[in-house]
Amino acid sequence: MNGKTLKKVCLIGLINGIMLGFLMKWMEMYSGKQVYQLLLNVDFLPVIGTIPWSEATLFLFHLLASLTITFSYVYILHTRSIFRKWKTYTLAICIITPAILLYFPLSLLSQTEVAHPFDLAAFFLWSLLHLIYALFLPKAI
Repeated sequence: MNGKTLKKVCLIGLINGIMLGFLMKWMEMYSGKQVYQLLLNVDFLPVIGTIPWSEATLFLFHLLASLTITFSYVYILHTRSIFRKWKTYTLAICIITPAILLYFPLSLLSQTEVAHPFDLAAFFLWSLLHLIYALFLPKAI
């Protein structure tokens, strides 16, 4: 990956992560479902969870996760010939599905108030917004 490609992948990961975060925050304000709180929650992690991070720092953690997802997508797309035969949207959805399913353990492990693990409306919002993220990923690449 050359420098120009690296910058492009970073920019796409950051833009998509910012988009997801803002959509989550907006949906939380509109619906009352604490999906944005869940997105930023790290209180269940040893050591890291005991530190009172600012919202900006927690959002930075989220952006690092977005960069990881974006780099994984680009790596798999460019190194695995099987995915060249598939549509790029299929790969993006396959990569984002674990993030969608993280809703359940994240909400169960949270020590602060976030979306309830069995709140289907919150899970729908979480899933929908992550699928939007997945649909924008191949479009941007």
